[in-house]
Amino acid sequence: MIGWFHRIRNKTIQSSRLSEHTQMTITSKKVVAAVVGFGLALSIFAAVGVSTASAQAMTLSQLVDLFISLGIIAPDKAAAAKAAVSSSASSMVFTKDLTVGSSGEEVTALQNKLGVSPASGYFGSVTKAAVMKFQSENGVPSTGFVGPLTRAALNKGAAASGSTSTTGSASAPVVNTGVEGTLTVEEESVSNSSVREGDTMKPLLGINLEAKLSDISIQRIKLDLGTTTAFYTKVYKTLYITDAAGKVIAQADLNSNTVTKNGSNYEITFGGLNYTVQKDQEKVLVVRGDLYASIKDADRGNKTIKLPQNGVRGVDGAGIDQYGPSSEFSETLSISSSLVDSATLKLSTNSSNVKAADIVAAEGSDENELLDSSAPTVLLFDLRAEKDNVLVTDLVATISKTGTGAATATKAYLYDGSNLLDSSTINASTGSVTFDDIDYTVQKDTTKTLAIRVDIKTANATVSNISASVASSGITSENSQGSSVTATGSATGETMAVRNIGAVFALVGTPSMTRQSVSSNDSTGVATSTGSANFTVSITAKGDDLRFGSSASTTTLFGTNGSATTTTTWLAVYRNGASNGALSANSAGGTNAIVSYAVPSSGVTTSDSGATFTLAENNTVQIPVTVSFTVAGSSANTFAVQINGFRWFTTAAGYNNSTSMTDKSEWRSSSVSLP
Repeated sequence: MIGWFHRIRNKTIQSSRLSEHTQMTITSKKVVAAVVGFGLALSIFAAVGVSTASAQAMTLSQLVDLFISLGIIAPDKAAAAKAAVSSSASSMVFTKDLTVGSSGEEVTALQNKLGVSPASGYFGSVTKAAVMKFQSENGVPSTGFVGPLTRAALNKGAAASGSTSTTGSASAPVVNTGVEGTLTVEEESVSNSSVREGDTMKPLLGINLEAKLSDISIQRIKLDLGTTTAFYTKVYKTLYITDAAGKVIAQADLNSNTVTKNGSNYEITFGGLNYTVQKDQEKVLVVRGDLYASIKDADRGNKTIKLPQNGVRGVDGAGIDQYGPSSEFSETLSISSSLVDSATLKLSTNSSNVKAADIVAAEGSDENELLDSSAPTVLLFDLRAEKDNVLVTDLVATISKTGTGAATATKAYLYDGSNLLDSSTINASTGSVTFDDIDYTVQKDTTKTLAIRVDIKTANATVSNISASVASSGITSENSQGSSVTATGSATGETMAVRNIGAVFALVGTPSMTRQSVSSNDSTGVATSTGSANFTVSITAKGDDLRFGSSASTTTLFGTNGSATTTTTWLAVYRNGASNGALSANSAGGTNAIVSYAVPSSGVTTSDSGATFTLAENNTVQIPVTVSFTVAGSSANTFAVQINGFRWFTTAAGYNNSTSMTDKSEWRSSSVSLP
């Protein structure tokens, strides 16, 4: 029946231009007319001594009493009808913003709850005055606007339904024990000193609460937002009160309805919290904020949020209000542009970039090319996005060539792992290659490794040195909002020695270095020690049969006719991390450096009484190489051996050197201390 009464009332609400008094008059008349007919109602009221004017001013409860007295509601239903009327307002959960001009069931319930008579369902000046009185009594800014804070106060004790701005504490309420308590309020540090556009739930101010002698129920927290409206109209749009774990206890959208001016300062009050701090315990509340997605430069800088003196009010076990802090405290945070606007893209050479090597292009009908799936990788580089996702739309690389060889790089490929992103022709005159419209996304705070591979054509027996590089200026990219991101850094590949006939050398395992003591200190304090470096070298013949020899051969693997110890072209000693010259320069005590390796026992054919061996095209052998040298001195230094090159022979190309490994640390042994 109560719902029927409300529907009858709502049908009577007219244009908001009518005065609240006029709305009330029309409503009362139509309620009575809908029940018994307007004319009949007047005669009934007259018969029982109720004037028309009195009928027009009746509340819903009074109408129920009247219907009971007239027999319209049976006596056995009277108690239920009155209970329904009395509970209709208290059980209502308010979910909407209400202000002058609002209408509907929530307005009716509001009027019943606040004692506005009659409860017409239309929000006018009388209702606004009642709301302001309620707000003043409940620690809510007295604006007359029913927003999140006022709803929270109205909904206390109502059944949970919908969302409200105050969730309350999970702890038990304070019991009135008659014991007075004390409340200490101090600042708790927050984890950040700056916030950015678009940030949500960022900690702004920490509040440490300590209850003594009695439990304390925190009822209200007032915050000072400063002297300008920019704080709540241009920077922060929502404030929250949360516990230390981040659970929201109260929240409020910042606007002219929730923020009030106190003197020259703007304040917001969170009322009706009912957050309990148990006796002799501490709890931390955190003021958090949501920022506008876009903040003008003029409104950035520093913004301060303050908890004024006595900004926290609690109630102790004796029902007495307790306040804190004894003196105000505040937190100032700098306002910065969003992370999106600060997005960066960093370019660098990958730590596992392909090493300098000899590349033999011996495929194709003319046996002078490497194309498509056989195209060699010449650069591995990293792209790292920070602060936002970064979309790379275009990327320009440079493929450089030096040397007198005929080999050229004609086409380049850009790969993400095995996924081909794009391919493009290399400009013959500039070496530039553009990968456009690749639309490749690097996720925020991640690193992506990309590879550049190149087609090789027209290689001959003379070396062409080919390398690749990417400059930050060659990258076009943007953040997730489409704004340009300027890349930084660079990536440069190592040099590949390209020809169509030759040997491909590789190390098997890691080179090592050991020390053997030859003599202890003599009378002058000089000691002598020998170091031995050990390598295992893999050799593959490409494009033709290749010939190698021992030190007794005319085609010795290191140098010509056993001259390896007199030049650093082939082997060098590194002392304390720097080249210390040829092996012979590091010998002492009449002992020469010794380079030893053996002709493979299988997989080759030999000549020159076994001093020279021939490796057939596309075959591979492994050769152990040992380099020993003696050092004398009175103080220790670290020594290692470096392989800088190899020598080989082919009938088609004659004597040739492979030196792509010169000074490359991967071709250097470990270090030992000598003497």
